[in-house]
Amino acid sequence: MKIAIFGAGVAGLSAAIELVDRGHTVEIYEKRKVLGGKVSVWKDSDGDSIESGLHIVFGGYTQLQQYLKRVGAEDNYQWKEHSLIYAEPDGKQSVFRKANLPSPWAEVVGGMQTDILSIWDKFSLVKGLYPAITGNEEYFRSQDYMTYSEWHRSKGASEHSLQRLWRAISLAMNFIEPNVISARPMITIFKYFGTDHASTKFAFFRKNPGESMIEPMRQYIQSKGGRIFVDAKLKSFELNSDETIQHAQLQDGHKIEADAYISALPVHNVKKILPTEWLAHKYFRNLFEFVGSPVANCQLWFDRKITDTDNLMFSQGTTFATFADVSLTCPGDFQKGMGTADGGSVMSLVLAPAHQLMDMPNEVITRLVLKEIHERFPLSRQATLLKSTIVKIPQSVYKAVPDVDQFRPDQISPVKNFFLAGDYTYQRYLASMEGAALSGKQVAEKLLSRFGN
Repeated sequence: MKIAIFGAGVAGLSAAIELVDRGHTVEIYEKRKVLGGKVSVWKDSDGDSIESGLHIVFGGYTQLQQYLKRVGAEDNYQWKEHSLIYAEPDGKQSVFRKANLPSPWAEVVGGMQTDILSIWDKFSLVKGLYPAITGNEEYFRSQDYMTYSEWHRSKGASEHSLQRLWRAISLAMNFIEPNVISARPMITIFKYFGTDHASTKFAFFRKNPGESMIEPMRQYIQSKGGRIFVDAKLKSFELNSDETIQHAQLQDGHKIEADAYISALPVHNVKKILPTEWLAHKYFRNLFEFVGSPVANCQLWFDRKITDTDNLMFSQGTTFATFADVSLTCPGDFQKGMGTADGGSVMSLVLAPAHQLMDMPNEVITRLVLKEIHERFPLSRQATLLKSTIVKIPQSVYKAVPDVDQFRPDQISPVKNFFLAGDYTYQRYLASMEGAALSGKQVAEKLLSRFGN
């Protein structure tokens, strides 16, 4: 079969890997010059890697790791110490370290030893999170009607633990607050990460996700005969009388004919290309229930090291929710002699919630972030800021708010030769690189099943 895929993010590339491995002809069309979608990285005029976000590989990302191994990139990321590190004012750090025990005892014992929480917080969490640790998919979906804050309080878990521990996790995961995010994704994470010791491990790419993951995927697909086109924006679909796609039309006028078509576009872009005739189907109308979360990523180049923490860090009460010194975590990039870097720290910071930042001038945002960096990293106060960049994404992953999970679509659409991939489509995981990889695997399998291959 000949299959056209629109969108070269993790979902589209994963689907392509599955399909070329089964001998099909695959063409990928990407509207931008750079591949990777929400994990894209590009070089600026200084030779610096500009990241659209801070992306890590969790131990629980089993499907993504399988693809990385398949394309020969299994050594392109390295595991960090198994702990949650919270940056505090004046250089202090609070650490949640898992005990060297089977889960959930690793989490319980580790939690009891942490200085992040009070004794009351710890006991309230052991009791409060029990339903999540023992729950199943049916239970998680049944809790989608309330926010995580509501669920947390209903289980008797303390308010301090909500703000001190879980707020940063919520912001890192979906870029929205605990009183906005649905209970479902949060308690799903507790289940996956609280019952498997290895799931919460995380690794950083040795260089950056563009060079360490997306480029090997591209090379693999092309080595199997797949073709990838950039600057190729999908404009519309021309339909047959039975609503199936006759051909796709690109913005530049090119017509694309294939046996099947996969949209691996973000959901807000999918809505823009849906033919009016398809909106008679509830399946397609449901896509309008999704709204993207705004997020921004800030990178700061300093002339000296301001931290020695080679790991992911979280922060409470700051513009940034999660961050890392990528000059330490990514030994193949952001090093002395690479672009602006001169051996000092390169901080990559995820700014969330970011709705109030989208229209704010970048220089104002940078000043806010820098002030908070000075508060938490005393060594930065004597450092010189060499360069700063901010990447704003008005619509990133979909907002996982209450009652939206029910609208996540299957990868098979009512139109026989049209399919959906993307982390917003229904799979067991959340909006993430793993969710995108799972959707790519599922869309390939379901497409081939529908056509009898």
